[in-house]
Amino acid sequence: MRTAAALAMAVVIAGCASDPVLEAPVVVRSRAPVNYESTITNFFDLTIRGPQPNRVLTFGKPEPGGCPLGGQVTSALGWVVPVQYATRTGSLTGRDAGITVKGREYYFWFRQETLYGVTQRMELCP
Repeated sequence: MRTAAALAMAVVIAGCASDPVLEAPVVVRSRAPVNYESTITNFFDLTIRGPQPNRVLTFGKPEPGGCPLGGQVTSALGWVVPVQYATRTGSLTGRDAGITVKGREYYFWFRQETLYGVTQRMELCP
């Protein structure tokens, strides 16, 4: 009887010791984009119709994004680049002198050099 109890205890201990230890998932992030300014400028050139003579683009630095880019939950995390698109209208001379500036924020999501999406809020994943 003692042998059976000792054997049962050994099986229980061995079973507990062999359970896999759950580790935190490793976050994989792609490398930061390098030529993002050119890609973003081309995006606006292709998507906004007509001439844009008074356009001013202000680029932020790439920041680590929290969205997996690649179509799967296990895809590598990418980078987000904040951009302000502004237009100027008016002039400094003449009777109705004055310049009006209108701006809008965009967030460009990259995985290495590939543009994966554009959002108007940083909290939204593409």
